[in-house]
Amino acid sequence: MHLQESGEMYLETILILSKEKPSVRAVDIGEYMHFSKPSVSRAVGLLKNGGFHTVDVYTPHGIDRAFDCFGGTARNCGGGCV
Repeated sequence: MHLQESGEMYLETILILSKEKPSVRAVDIGEYMHFSKPSVSRAVGLLKNGGFHTVDVYTPHGIDRAFDCFGGTARNCGGGCV
């Protein structure tokens, strides 16, 4: 699946927050990005449909993509990664 820049921004935010918290909630993403709850819900739904997210756990594919966008490797992932 092709990921738009906005999707990459969400994955980057999730990566950053996952280093600070054991789990990342949609409300955390919204507060960090200053986006509304409906916007975050829609984006998280698109990430889920694209195979980057399942229920409340980001797939290795999603985490790898976040690292590709933000830099680093999944092996160096801090807390909260799958």
